[in-house]
Amino acid sequence: MSSAIGVLETRGMASLVNAADAMLKVSDVEVTGRHGIGSGWVTVVIEGSVADVQTAIAVGDIEAQRYGELISSETIARPDGRAQAAMPHRIGAVDLPDDQRALGLIETQGVAPLIAGADAMVKAAAVDLCGWASIGGALCHAVVRGDVAAVQTAVEAGRRAAAHAGTVYATLVLPQPIAGIAPLLPSLPEDRTRSGGALGVVETIGYTTVVAVSDAMVKAADVEVERLSIGSGGRIAVLAVGSLDDVQAAVAAGREEAASVGELDGSALLSRPDAMTMRCFAGVLDGPRVNTVRRALGLIETRSTVGLVRAVDQMLKAANVEYEGSYKVGYFLTASAIRGDVGAVRVAIEVGVQEAQKHGELVSAHVIPQLYGDVERRLLHS
Repeated sequence: MSSAIGVLETRGMASLVNAADAMLKVSDVEVTGRHGIGSGWVTVVIEGSVADVQTAIAVGDIEAQRYGELISSETIARPDGRAQAAMPHRIGAVDLPDDQRALGLIETQGVAPLIAGADAMVKAAAVDLCGWASIGGALCHAVVRGDVAAVQTAVEAGRRAAAHAGTVYATLVLPQPIAGIAPLLPSLPEDRTRSGGALGVVETIGYTTVVAVSDAMVKAADVEVERLSIGSGGRIAVLAVGSLDDVQAAVAAGREEAASVGELDGSALLSRPDAMTMRCFAGVLDGPRVNTVRRALGLIETRSTVGLVRAVDQMLKAANVEYEGSYKVGYFLTASAIRGDVGAVRVAIEVGVQEAQKHGELVSAHVIPQLYGDVERRLLHS
């Protein structure tokens, strides 16, 4: 066992990666753990001798503040093995890639600006898109690799595109990243590259709204829903592909539906998205298949577990409907779904709304008389 561990916590992944890279370069330490608790707070754990860990943490404190917010740091000498065993941060052995290329990272608030920024990066320079992830607090990030000049060009192009579509939290370029930071970085999903003339993204606050938006988009134009993607902080986005005209019409319909049902967070329209962009953001496993007859779907979403449970209980008692499942988006948002004929679902949702308002905070409620089949295949709650 190492004689000391160091714990450094930041807000934002750019801040954490920069600090970890500096710590591993200045001292003989290694990354042995990482953890996120939400709200964009992420932690890296290093191990080494007491002197090395102290030196590394001192440098990490400074470097973390260059690209984000330092939350806290601590050096623990002679840690007790029993205490470490109970901690959630430890990672297993990682096969560190021998990739000595420069690293670029762009971090945004929400998925829509991240997709726009990532696509701009791979189109602007000869870089590889290596994956994306979200860390809570609406923050998500994407990583690219290439030579230094290409990465610098790509990150700047990505920053501009992401800022046009939403909010950029941070960007980072590491000319010579150390291999030891690999456990902190996202990876690409299994290759399921799909072609499409355009990619449309509409991001909302809450699950109820994104399901309604997805349904509106596929009914408004000839597009196919690729997936629903969690961006953290209660944000969830629908990704749809098709011809440019169809995707443009679908995004417009989705934005309108989002404003009507709940809260629109942002949107993006990408013409001829790069294959790496599609693989990174849309090339993941399909959502669960929903084995239901096309009955009406009712959704109710709250920020109170008590309110949601009471609402579901009263809905099932008030009308001939069936509980289908629940889904937690984050930021205290949880939605529940019911099925039945249109009249029964409407009655149940009306009762659920009243009950949720009495016992907590109602976020949204919506009834879809006939959900389009393409959206059925992407639902996350069952």
